[in-house]
Amino acid sequence: MAVATFVNTIGNGMYMTVMVMYFTRSVGLPASQVGLGFTIAGLIGLAAGVPVGHLADRRGPREVSVVLGLLAGVVMVGFTMVHSFWQFLGVAIVENLVASSNRAARGAMIARFGGEDKAVFRAYLRSVTNVGIALGGVAGGLGLVFDTRAWYVGLIGFNALSFVVSSLIALRVPRMDPLPVPPGANRWIAMGDRRFLASAGLIGLMSMQFEVLLFAAPLWIAKLGHAPRWTVGAVLVINTVLVATLQVRMSRGVDTVAKGVKATVRSGWIFAGAAVLFGSIGWVPAWAAVVLLLVAAAVHSLGEIVQQAGVFELGYELAAEHAQGQYQGLLSMMTGAAMSLAPGVFALACVDWAPAGWFVIGAVFAAAGCAMPLAVRIRPPALLAATEAAVAMEAGPVAVAEVQAV
Repeated sequence: MAVATFVNTIGNGMYMTVMVMYFTRSVGLPASQVGLGFTIAGLIGLAAGVPVGHLADRRGPREVSVVLGLLAGVVMVGFTMVHSFWQFLGVAIVENLVASSNRAARGAMIARFGGEDKAVFRAYLRSVTNVGIALGGVAGGLGLVFDTRAWYVGLIGFNALSFVVSSLIALRVPRMDPLPVPPGANRWIAMGDRRFLASAGLIGLMSMQFEVLLFAAPLWIAKLGHAPRWTVGAVLVINTVLVATLQVRMSRGVDTVAKGVKATVRSGWIFAGAAVLFGSIGWVPAWAAVVLLLVAAAVHSLGEIVQQAGVFELGYELAAEHAQGQYQGLLSMMTGAAMSLAPGVFALACVDWAPAGWFVIGAVFAAAGCAMPLAVRIRPPALLAATEAAVAMEAGPVAVAEVQAV
């Protein structure tokens, strides 16, 4: 799974680097249409996560993920053939439906193969993902330098090939039969799990933090004008290096629901501190602004690592084992919906209303983190609650005490 992830994310890094320039400069679409198309496609794509996750639970996550990977390669080739907005929108919608579906199936795979260390396994794959995207970004940068259709099409074609190769590698992952559905279980158990819905909503809200370094900080830097533009790249390098080197290490200790909740609370306060640093950049001289910006990026990256450690634990441990694909699809849907709103929210708060908007955003992150203990106390579905109690009894009195505490 790590090798398959690495191959695929190199291709993804190439595509992510050149996609905007390809659609605007090579296809000839206005930037506003590209942005609108991706927004519409992203929102429509969210609908596929839960039903396809359910399919992965019942038919086997490996098989569903492999088929979706091959389909993703075909869809990516479709991007090289678009010449109008409506063609672009159609392909983008299919691409997002496939991507959302694959995240759900992949989440079910991680849940099964991660065993007792699902969170650490997921953290390891995330580190691999960051390295792959960084390497792909370097290759994508060459496409931006040469700025020709041949380069753009070639890089997108390589991404399509990476999906196919990644899927073939994933066939080496052992097949695991679907877990049996407990008697009396609701078919769509995830959608009726109020505890998971509340937790996923908070996770989605806090996941808007991914757009801080990618979107909000670059726009804020550009507006201020007294920090060099190279600092935008430096911010992303800091984030990539810290995540790749620290994610696994900082996820190892987050191995219970209670610790996942604590990590979420802690990350909210770290994001708040980083937001204060970002908002203060305009009040210092240019040389100090560069230092403050890099420090803020490092602090925010640490918050991201801590938050994701909590997400990995809560996302899997609050879910019913026989329906992990369905639950991961729901989590992906909630996260995707929040992140689709992030650019608009950050453009308003972190640019138009800055610096005060930065402090408001920081307060929202802190409040969301502090609300997580309340969310996990919501009573889960009866079947899931009974299962948790049975597992805890088998694990001993310490586990029982933890279930009661949560």
